[in-house]
Amino acid sequence: MKRFFLHFILFVMTVIIFTSCDDDDVVIVPKVTISAEEVTIAENATSALLVKVTTDVALGVDFEVPIAITGTAVSGVNYEAIENTVTIPADGNSANIFVTPINVSTIEENKTLILTLGSGDVFQLADETSVSITIADNATPATDAPTVSFATSSIVTNPYLEEELTIAVGLSKAFTSDLTIPFVITGDLVDGTDYEIVGLENDAITITAGDVSAEFTVAIKNTAEVGMDKTMQFAFATPIVTDYAVKATENTVDINTVDPQVDFSAWFTEQFEYFFADQTTSTTAYRTDLEAYWLKRYYYNTEDEEWKVLTNNHYFNVTSNDNNQWGEVINVFKKQFGGRFIDIVEQERYEIQAFDYIGLTKWFSNEATYGKTAIKAEKGWFRFVTTDASLTEGTVVVPEQTLTLYKTDMDIWKEKTTVDDESYYKWYEDSRTTQGDISQSTLVTPVSIQVAKSIGTYNTATKEIVIDITFTCDDTDLSIDPKYVYAKDGNTYTLRIKYTDR
Repeated sequence: MKRFFLHFILFVMTVIIFTSCDDDDVVIVPKVTISAEEVTIAENATSALLVKVTTDVALGVDFEVPIAITGTAVSGVNYEAIENTVTIPADGNSANIFVTPINVSTIEENKTLILTLGSGDVFQLADETSVSITIADNATPATDAPTVSFATSSIVTNPYLEEELTIAVGLSKAFTSDLTIPFVITGDLVDGTDYEIVGLENDAITITAGDVSAEFTVAIKNTAEVGMDKTMQFAFATPIVTDYAVKATENTVDINTVDPQVDFSAWFTEQFEYFFADQTTSTTAYRTDLEAYWLKRYYYNTEDEEWKVLTNNHYFNVTSNDNNQWGEVINVFKKQFGGRFIDIVEQERYEIQAFDYIGLTKWFSNEATYGKTAIKAEKGWFRFVTTDASLTEGTVVVPEQTLTLYKTDMDIWKEKTTVDDESYYKWYEDSRTTQGDISQSTLVTPVSIQVAKSIGTYNTATKEIVIDITFTCDDTDLSIDPKYVYAKDGNTYTLRIKYTDR
């Protein structure tokens, strides 16, 4: 009992001592906290987000609270600059920090902004010492942003034409800065093999500030793949900026490259069955292993304005490396001693059965031939081009190439020798020496004919091929009847030629 009374007396004395102290002697240390009503703000928000730094006790003087700024958001890029200190005024309980986001046009991840209170000499930190704010990225263009679209939606082409396709990209209105617009390119056409693109960088096109369109080209390459049916598509990629929007329509371009097999049955009606085999007996022998068909060739007479048949026999067939192309069929055979009309060894010779598709033989009076001409078209005669095999009409192309004709001194070439009433010509011996390859002859001079790529038409219903063939030849021995020259520019000639079946 005595112990309890003693403790009570001490407690009362302590209370009296503390309560009797003057208020001016008490040191007040405020506690500071930070808070925000919202912790997320859109980067395109039109007003700032308010962050409050609050103290529980007002002081009679201003005091500063340091602020540490961290996070993925970048000052001056994602938000307007914020001071690293905030001042709570004298007799005040709070200070404001305004977070003002910057609307970045690039579409990216959300950004974070972390504001953390630092320590000070005149205050203490409460439990809430930091606030984390999310600046939500804006991936939606403004309602008045320009829209981007393609000027065309679908293109069908035959790769043999090697067209350069121009693709135009348009904006609904001009923009104040350059716009880089990426594409997604898909399909089974192979870049570098089937096509080449000019005007894109990293599969994107740039529309210059102030312009409303830009173009790029797709150069289709000829792969000579008959039956080809491949596609590619250009589509606008998801925008990485909010400066423009993709139009809901006209936002893809499909390119289809096709090379269907053309039906040649209109012309392939009668095979030529008179290719001579080597003649060794008095009975004429023919080859059965050489397949070819016949054509008639007409030249357009510019004076009479009508077609004129000048040659009938033109042996041709589909080329071995392209089922949509025709080429010459050449037969070289030997007339040997004992064969028909070969009564002496000197009459033995190689002869050629062939024709050229332009008819150059008619315009060189001194062409060297072994019976017939041997002007070989390495790239073929006519290439048939269509995008729809069911159509009766289409395009025919004469490929650019160099033809070689051989001319000679006809007095020597046709120099005639008679022995015991049997005659032979100089070219007989020459053909034996070259075994029918006139290009190896020492008696001939080559003449180059530069054939330009020429475009014409075909019609399977009328069985006609009509084409203006242009070529250049500067040899002075070339002499074309002027009425068959459709156009002429110096040494460059154009002949309008029609081929039909027999």
